Amino acid sequence: MTANFLSGALRQPINIAGQLATWLPSRQTTKLSEWTLEQLNIQPYQHILEIGYGQGKILQSVAKKLKVGFLAGVDPSPVMYQQASYRNKQYISQHLIQLHLGPIADLPYPSHYFHTIYGCNTISSWKDPQLELIRLSNMLRTGGKLVMVFQPLWPREEKAVRDTAEKIQEDLTTAGLTDIRIRYRDMHPATCIAISGARP
Repeated sequence: MTANFLSGALRQPINIAGQLATWLPSRQTTKLSEWTLEQLNIQPYQHILEIGYGQGKILQSVAKKLKVGFLAGVDPSPVMYQQASYRNKQYISQHLIQLHLGPIADLPYPSHYFHTIYGCNTISSWKDPQLELIRLSNMLRTGGKLVMVFQPLWPREEKAVRDTAEKIQEDLTTAGLTDIRIRYRDMHPATCIAISGARP
């Protein structure tokens, strides 16, 4: 069930966050974004990376909390890149945000660079989640935090949702992360999952 859930219709080479922003009512995407922000514990000096920034709404909220920090984002969709760039043009001009178009593997940042790396509805679109999580883990500073928030596009059996969370937990462990925590939130149209881990 878990393998099918991760590799089925949801696992397409598209931007899931951007697609959800189109399909779900804005009230629901706002709730999901707010819950994502709750997981991050942002500090004004941090270096932060968002994976799959979509329309750039969460980026904008994170940027408002930074003062001397730095916020990077990567997304494979040219359409999302254009929308996020327009939405965050003020922060980009201030060199607070730097957006990238393409895969995670092409990011120019060194190892141990980011305090926090997060993504919302992105992990389900990765061809090799374990490999991508290893890449992200390598970019975290010691004590840095990786947060993945995920909501299925349609209701699933509770067991399928929890099996999926456990599979991601295994991948985070393989990536070398510790203190892994799984949180659930009831939210329409399906239960949301937030999984976090720290680099030792």
